[in-house]
Amino acid sequence: MTERQTIERNQRNLIIEVFWAGIFTGCVSFNAAYMIRLGGSNLLVSLLSSGAALINAVATLPFAAMLERRARRKPWIVGSLAVVRFGHLGLIAIPWLSGFRPEAMALLLIVVNIPVALFVAGFLPMLADIIPIERRARVFAGRNTLIGATVMVSTVVLGWWLDHTPFPLNYQLLYALAVVSSTISTLYIARLTVPDSPVIAPAPRESLAALPVRQLAAQQRPFVNIVLNTLVFNLPFWMAAPLQPIYFVRVLGASDAWLGLWLGVLSGGTILGNQLWRRVIDRRGDSWALPRSTVLSAAYYLLIGTFPDLNLILLFTLVAGVVNPGIEISHLNTLLRICPADRRATYIGVFVTVMNIGFFLAPLAVAPLTDAIGAQALVIGIGALRLVGGLLFTLNPVRVPAPELAAAD
Repeated sequence: MTERQTIERNQRNLIIEVFWAGIFTGCVSFNAAYMIRLGGSNLLVSLLSSGAALINAVATLPFAAMLERRARRKPWIVGSLAVVRFGHLGLIAIPWLSGFRPEAMALLLIVVNIPVALFVAGFLPMLADIIPIERRARVFAGRNTLIGATVMVSTVVLGWWLDHTPFPLNYQLLYALAVVSSTISTLYIARLTVPDSPVIAPAPRESLAALPVRQLAAQQRPFVNIVLNTLVFNLPFWMAAPLQPIYFVRVLGASDAWLGLWLGVLSGGTILGNQLWRRVIDRRGDSWALPRSTVLSAAYYLLIGTFPDLNLILLFTLVAGVVNPGIEISHLNTLLRICPADRRATYIGVFVTVMNIGFFLAPLAVAPLTDAIGAQALVIGIGALRLVGGLLFTLNPVRVPAPELAAAD
């Protein structure tokens, strides 16, 4: 098989895989609602996000260092993904417990994030290895479009299903579907052809994982900038993860069917946005798209907080779905380009670790802040913080190196 045929085969597998991953994503999108239905407190809803983030913050960088010492990383990537997805079988058994159901759910989802950290440490660098830079925007947009369409349909259908099937059987069948679809997704990841990676030996008496942390500020200013900007920009996004279901369900009285429709509308906007931003980025570049899309994204939180109407929120969500792919595609392209190829796993590990520290802390602030000022005011507040974070990509720009020379196909 020629190199071009291998690349195209990998692209097909990545596209097919993301369809099944989209069904899994649609299923687990109802995790917070499940926690609320089980009687979980606002703090436990927040722990679904922050607990997982803490595990990732602690584990990602050591896993990245471990992978850099191994040429064959694919078995670790596929194996960790399989463990994560089979771990969701435990959610089916939660209603059979005699007590502490919300606590057991939170603990299970925190534990399965240990292999998530290993998967993340290997998967993003692997994408850079198997997809040439001139194809990345096309492939990322294609994956985002398909997963958006899949999540859109699945969340609408599953939300209706949850409302019309007795609890807890509805959620048990939901998670059974999640395990089946994610298993198929994992099989397509296993079919990828992945070249051996360069092996980096750690210097004597010096931790491989710690080496870039001390040298980044002096040697990798673009990396430092993207870490800082992204951290500030994503803090309100991470707070919104537990806050939105609290706001929608507890304050506005949203049903599971409405939550499914909301997720479907968001995914529908993502489909449109991927087609739009792929063309914009091809024409204008990542450095043009990233600062503009990040600023635009702040409007969503400001609008849903200012206008607490479930019908209007669906309209605002559609617009947010259109904007988000501009951030996702341009940000990922930028991050991969500024990470040195031979140290990409560690640099990605540093990035993910810092982000997960923020992801751990941000949701923990939701419960006390909601009690102090109310969910609606907090939504508006995180919109203002999101705007500040978006402006950082203009005030503290990320300078990327010239793209690698490659013939476009």
